[in-house]
Amino acid sequence: MRTGKAKIIICVLLAVCAAAGITVYAAYNYGTKDDPLITKSYLDEVLTPELMAEFNAQLDAAQGSSGDGTFTVVTLSRGQKITCQVGCEIMLRIGSASASGPDSPVLVDTTSGTTLENGGALVKNHLYMATIVNNGLTASADGTKVLISGEYTVS
Repeated sequence: MRTGKAKIIICVLLAVCAAAGITVYAAYNYGTKDDPLITKSYLDEVLTPELMAEFNAQLDAAQGSSGDGTFTVVTLSRGQKITCQVGCEIMLRIGSASASGPDSPVLVDTTSGTTLENGGALVKNHLYMATIVNNGLTASADGTKVLISGEYTVS
């Protein structure tokens, strides 16, 4: 009986020693200053620029920026607002909307050469431009569609 217990104790001790040895080996060989897991130059020259480019692309998409002179169709529900940056162009295609913003003139109607004050109704197929930051429009009907070019946010 004693030889059976001694064999079990020896096996347990060998298993504990093996586990401790593997742990010590892993702790000392995970990477050092001379042999890191990843090099600093890779972080600086490859990974960081890729991450920044992806972040900026997602930020532009979240802000609704098209900024390249092309128009994007935006569909709004009643009460939704578009807040524009300077130079943003808007054309009402479907539904109804009114100019909204803190400063006058809220929008410039480049089609007729007039201006819209806060609450003024947009005319379909007229091209409007925001000349003051944070001015824009508020949808008056569900399913309102506008063509927009430039930097804007929808809220």
